[in-house]
Amino acid sequence: MSDPKEELQRDVERTRRELGETVEALAHKVDVPGRVKEQAQETRLRMAVATNQAVDSLPEPVAVQVERARRHPGAIAAALIALVLAIWAISRRNG
Repeated sequence: MSDPKEELQRDVERTRRELGETVEALAHKVDVPGRVKEQAQETRLRMAVATNQAVDSLPEPVAVQVERARRHPGAIAAALIALVLAIWAISRRNG
């Protein structure tokens, strides 16, 4: 038969371990900014994987152009802004 003191000590250690795990889980649950950052990182990773898979499925000439655009996002943004401004100017002139 077990010694009651040893059994009590094991119960105390088990209870401390469970309490520590509970406190850790609650701290994680309360850390909303940390959880948001984790979720954002996971989403960023999933989107990167999906983007790479989409680019890999494109025909070679198109994939090359997409990779160039990914390396120079500022140039693409500038071209899109210029296009929007040109459309706006034309629509004002015809309107």
